[in-house]
Formats: sequence, structure tokens, C-alpha cells
Amino acid sequence: MDILIKSFNRPYCLDRCIQSINKFVVDSEYQIIVLDDGTPEKYLKKIKEKHDGITILKSSKYAEKVTSIEGDLGNVSTEIPIDLWLDAAKKASDYFLLLEDDIWLTDCVALSDLQIELSKEKVQMLKLFWLGNPKLISNKIIKKDPFFSVYQPQLYTQNPLLYRLVFIIDRFKIRRFFSFFNIYTTARALRYYAIYSVAGAIFKRDYFLSLWNNHTNTVSEELQLYNAVKFLKSNKNVNFGRTNKEIVKTSFLSAATNQHKNYEDVNLDMFAFNKIVNEAWYENQFDAMGGFPKDLNPEIIDTILKEKNATAANAEEWNKWVKKFKFQYTSFGCTID
Repeated sequence: MDILIKSFNRPYCLDRCIQSINKFVVDSEYQIIVLDDGTPEKYLKKIKEKHDGITILKSSKYAEKVTSIEGDLGNVSTEIPIDLWLDAAKKASDYFLLLEDDIWLTDCVALSDLQIELSKEKVQMLKLFWLGNPKLISNKIIKKDPFFSVYQPQLYTQNPLLYRLVFIIDRFKIRRFFSFFNIYTTARALRYYAIYSVAGAIFKRDYFLSLWNNHTNTVSEELQLYNAVKFLKSNKNVNFGRTNKEIVKTSFLSAATNQHKNYEDVNLDMFAFNKIVNEAWYENQFDAMGGFPKDLNPEIIDTILKEKNATAANAEEWNKWVKKFKFQYTSFGCTID
């Protein structure tokens, strides 16, 4: 089974991700393919030196983004490398494990054996984590193996048009109307994540590609959820699954960019933050496996930031950012270490 890792300018995270794969994937052969969108070359060179045999594919905007990052130009392109992701998926194994650089494995997994079982049960996606939130895996289990469970999603509707009307369209006070009559609820909306995940899951190739129909070069979670419902409507004899326990974790101590992660009263430039931590990792002053299998070691990051004392990324502002970032998830029932 191929392992695809989406990566952007956080080699310290990518290093942890790959180390966890080599530690916990029990197969004798597997292919790690890094899909990189702008990690400066010297960091990728170190990654390749540490992890022999990996393949690194670069996006069409790679050189442009690296130039902006290394030059502190502050105008890094926000274009998402969708073509890179889809091209890699089209060439990947029938089932593939999709991770992001800030996701790591925490338990053993036999991917080749798992692929056989997933194919037998017609599982389109196997979720490997759900942040301790049962609302994200609400389902009817139809088969339970020692390692994973197969389920049929318990959804309000599998009609794409009705789903769009109730859960996506939010104009002319229609959401308020549906909420008043208890048609739209947050719990019902979250149930649809039982058939969708950004990463941290094993995907059937055709199902993953179907999620990107009509993407218009933008990443839209609403569109992908809608596409997931359309797929379910058109493919009756398919299932979904989850591991019986979560076997991956993700970091809440950094982000790849400033996009979507800016908070009021927090003055933190994530590009400046990553440049500091990237260099500390490169100079062997920051161990990517520190604190493993829990999140990156926050005390070490705090110390690194205090020593650097950069205006755009100081320790106090970073700690405020982390609290607000975590709250985005704990506020709707997720559990974070």
C-alpha cells in the first residue's frame, strides 16, 4: 500500500511523521511518497538523508513558494496543490494511506493485510482517528474485526439535494428555519464526517478521487461532503470503517500557514514561527520525536522561541495562539492531550 504525505514547510513535522511510519508499519515493503508544496530544499535534503527510499514530488508552485519563504517576502502563494494530490492519488495503489506532515502513527498497522480485508468488505474509507469525538464516527457497526469495524453511516439523508439544502445552504435565514424545527442540528451535521476525512485515513482510490469532483482549483469541505453524499447515493453496496481505537494523532502546536489560523488579539506570524523551528530542527536543536507519541514538546518550542525573541513569533503570542487553536476543536467535543 502506498503512503501519501501532504507536506508544506514543516520538516520537523514531516520527520516525525516518517519516523512514526517506519516505527509502526509492520509491512516489509511500502512506498512513502511526500507531496511537497514549498519546503526549502536544504530541509528536504536532510529528510532524504534521514529516510532512505522515500519519494518526494513537488508542486508546480514549489519554486515560487520557496523563494517567498526563504526571502521573507510575506506574500507566499495560497494556491493549493490539488493537481499534485490528485495525480499522485491516480497513480497510487488501489487503497492508500493519506497523511499530512503534522499527523503521525501511534500504533502498529499491517497495511497489506488491511488492504485485503478492506477490499473484501467494500470499505471506501477507513478512519484512523477522530480526536476522541464520538459524534464524528456515529454509525451502525455491521462487522467488527480485531483491528477495525465496518459500519453503515447513520445520516439524516443520503439525498444530495436535500443534504445541500439542509446542511450547506445558509442564505435567507434558511439555516435558522431548519434549526428552529430541529431539522438542522450540529450533531446531525457532524454525522457526515463518518464518510469523509481530510487525511489520517485509508482511502479507496476511486472514492478519494470522487470527493474532488468539480473542485474548481479550490479546497471546499462543503463540496467534498456533498460529493461524499452523492457517491453514497450512487453506490449502494459500499461500506465505511474505522479502527477500533485511534492509531494516529495530529499536532495542535503549529500550522502550515497563517490562513484560517489568525485569531483576534494574537500577533503571531506562522511563517516566522516555522522558520525558527525549522532551523532549530535542521541544526539538531529540536528533536521531532520529543514527547512522542504525544504532541511535539511544547517546553522545548517555548525555550527556542524565547531564545530567538523574534517580534513576529515570540513565545507569549505562540502560547495564546495554541490555546485558541485547541479551543476550535474542544468546543465541539474533541479531546486533545
